[in-house]
Amino acid sequence: MAGHTHSTMNRAPRHARGFPGWVWAVYLLLFAASIPWYIPADAPLRLWLGLPHWVVISLVATLGVAVFTVVVIRRFWPNEEPD
Repeated sequence: MAGHTHSTMNRAPRHARGFPGWVWAVYLLLFAASIPWYIPADAPLRLWLGLPHWVVISLVATLGVAVFTVVVIRRFWPNEEPD
């Protein structure tokens, strides 16, 4: 019975199995970059584009999350035809 369930899962449509593991790994990296916990508290304040460098890093990583989400939705989201 368990073998039957496993083979049925392999035949399921791609969207029914969820997103590939690398998608979640990219999200993890982007979210980790968006919170600048890795910058030492005593690091000198540098200005990039008139903003503290940690703000620019956080904004760029957040923009990366948004763009990557669009890519994932366009590539992996199931297209459901209206009836």
